[in-house]
Amino acid sequence: VWLMLGDNAYDAGTDAEYTAGLFDPYAVQLRKTVLWTTRGNHDVLYSGAGNDYYDHFTRPAAGQAGGVVSGTEAYYSFDHGNVHCVCLDSEGTSRAVSGAMLNWLRLDLAANHQPWTIAFWHHPPYTKGSHDSDNDLDSGARMGEMRRNALPILDSLGVDLVLTGHSHSYERSMLLRGHYGTSGTLAPAMIVDGGDGSPPG
Repeated sequence: VWLMLGDNAYDAGTDAEYTAGLFDPYAVQLRKTVLWTTRGNHDVLYSGAGNDYYDHFTRPAAGQAGGVVSGTEAYYSFDHGNVHCVCLDSEGTSRAVSGAMLNWLRLDLAANHQPWTIAFWHHPPYTKGSHDSDNDLDSGARMGEMRRNALPILDSLGVDLVLTGHSHSYERSMLLRGHYGTSGTLAPAMIVDGGDGSPPG
């Protein structure tokens, strides 16, 4: 399975950029690997048919690949083997606690019976790379809103891994639970496992 975490074709997600940056160079890989995408801030939407993010990909809005029907291609879920994957839209959909996306997320995760669950979207809940998730002025508060509003749902309903993009560096957090504030509010009790992910660590 191939997950794309947004900003899928620079700089503005035009048809020409997708062709040059994704469809042509990865043509062989795309023929043999299922591709699942989420929208980033560089995946600009354009008027007219056949020229933007929502025209380039077809996503299972009706629950065709597993999961609860979302009714939109902006956010959706699917099963791959024994893994349930949930795609959220941190770019263009309301991130409000009582909004349609997070209400759907609760329903989808409550209905999930797979042993592993991965959630993915574009704006990271924790980052100090080329963006700062502590600063709500950065990226229109999308990072902070996903941390404050989506992460409590993911924690309470058993999501194992979150993957995001946006910040232009590789970062990995410790395994955390219950940390929804800025980096200065992290307490030792919120660290489930402080290892670095490698067997010796």
